[in-house]
Amino acid sequence: MRMIEIAAMTMFLTGCPIAMAGEMPVEEQCVIDRCENTLCTVETPEGTVDVDKKDGYREGVRIECPVWLVEPT
Repeated sequence: MRMIEIAAMTMFLTGCPIAMAGEMPVEEQCVIDRCENTLCTVETPEGTVDVDKKDGYREGVRIECPVWLVEPT
């Protein structure tokens, strides 16, 4: 009986690992398709987007997906 109480108490203190695994945010990464002068074209799951070129932006680099720039259809 005592062993069941200890196991139950330990479970409450550590939390539920299954519930904690579902709370992890997923950061989507997109790839820069091509860069020219001051613009780079990025492929997102919703379509392609042109973004201003920054330091370190070149073809093939993974960046955070700029999905907020995709125009709704």
